[in-house]
Amino acid sequence: MTRTPRHRPYLTAGAAFEIGLRPMEMAQWLHIGPDHATFMADKRARLAGCPPLYYRTLERSRDAQAELLRVVNANLREYHGEDFAEEGQALTDRRDGSRHDLADPAREPLDILGGLVEEDFVLFDTEDGRDVVTAASNAYTSSGRIVSCVGRGIHFAHEPVPGLNAALAARIDRVIANVQAGKPVVRFNWFVTPIASRLFPEGSHEANVEAGEAAARTLAADHDKAGETLWLRVEQQTFMRLPETGALAFGIHTYSDPLAMIAEDADSLRALHRLLGSYSDERLAYGGMLATRGPILRWIEDRLAG
Repeated sequence: MTRTPRHRPYLTAGAAFEIGLRPMEMAQWLHIGPDHATFMADKRARLAGCPPLYYRTLERSRDAQAELLRVVNANLREYHGEDFAEEGQALTDRRDGSRHDLADPAREPLDILGGLVEEDFVLFDTEDGRDVVTAASNAYTSSGRIVSCVGRGIHFAHEPVPGLNAALAARIDRVIANVQAGKPVVRFNWFVTPIASRLFPEGSHEANVEAGEAAARTLAADHDKAGETLWLRVEQQTFMRLPETGALAFGIHTYSDPLAMIAEDADSLRALHRLLGSYSDERLAYGGMLATRGPILRWIEDRLAG
């Protein structure tokens, strides 16, 4: 059987920005991928010392951080016991042998979490009737936009995305406010990029656009290489209300698969063709796909023609 990406949100996505939330089972929340050991070594190196580009917290988030760590620990024991061994107040990662002291007094709970699981986490709390980011650990992207939201609302992170705040800011506020304890939800983003790494390089947005333009120059001579040159990047975003503190935990897990993985998946090919053909140039440019849209469409058409 031909392997396909774990998540294919483009199958049901529309041309307009959408939130697209759906209920989430707790078994879906955390994922341990085949490259876990290598990825976690890179992630821990990026987060070491809690650099301000990737990590920032407010003191008032400590109780929520501690609750989130307890919830993650319980989830790992229930659903990932084959990968993590419990030893008192510590967990050992069986994939790479690393040991994690969950009660280390020298580290914040969110810092411990950053080196324990592949997911990034952002915490929200309510302040004067509005939702404010109180803590963020975000290794996947080096833009710093999410981390810079600490102390303010998430809309600041969305400002560079053309039309997103205008279209969805009010709905995003309602979504964050309405997530209930015991009823976690999930949504997905996706785009195509020449950058294979799940941890984007420094200056992530500019680096992605530049890489797309370079890839387009290569593919102009031979679009058939798109499958081996480009990667499908999918971001799973989860929202969970913590029952004790009432804080909202926003989780991020990024997947990266070669575009070639869907070469025989007609449903995915048709969905990508439809979406890339309907997105505005402004939206494609922001996602770094404007330069590569033509070669991708030709690559898809060749495969659909069989």
